[in-house]
Amino acid sequence: MKSKNWIRFKNPEFDLKQAYPKVMRISTSLAIVLHIGVATAFPSFQSRVQKTKKQDIIIETVDIPETRQIQRPPPPPRPVVPIETEDHDVPDDVTIETTDLDFDNVTLHLPPAPQNNIEDVLEDEILEFFMVEEKPEMIKQVPPQFPEVARKAGIQGSVILKVLIGLNGQVEEATVLRGKEILQQSALEAIYQYKFKPAKQNDKPVKVWLTMPIRFQLIS
Repeated sequence: MKSKNWIRFKNPEFDLKQAYPKVMRISTSLAIVLHIGVATAFPSFQSRVQKTKKQDIIIETVDIPETRQIQRPPPPPRPVVPIETEDHDVPDDVTIETTDLDFDNVTLHLPPAPQNNIEDVLEDEILEFFMVEEKPEMIKQVPPQFPEVARKAGIQGSVILKVLIGLNGQVEEATVLRGKEILQQSALEAIYQYKFKPAKQNDKPVKVWLTMPIRFQLIS
């Protein structure tokens, strides 16, 4: 079997060694032309620096004299104006002497102070909800009557009431804090039918203020 010797030849178009001198000459020529063009277009470079003018600030000091409170003398007394009278027996010059009253030695007859029992004072005192030892407990709740106008209009919500619970657990007073006006009267009518276990302070029933919501909700 005969061996064949293959000889590889490079294509002159893709031989980098042969093309290197040509590429180098072209690059150098372009660089020289570019530098000459830039030097011709901009023969000199001058930087412009804008100077800012400083403004002098002048601070003036002013001496403020010390103020003094001038004490003025009291005004002179008003002259006495004579009052004309029809009585001829009164002399022309009458001087009324001043009288000094000693209030320290005056004896006053005052009625004795009422001796109130401590239990009576506790019963009359009205406390807030957070001040009592035993909070009031609800034992009877009456649902409010839903106003027909509010029902048809689809109005619902809550009415916040401030309620005074008495010694017997009945609602003695109720006021509206906030809520829709159309629901307020129905809420007041319902709260007066509530019944509570009264609050206690020192093992004694006391009156207490309580804040309660009355809810009006439509059932679909």
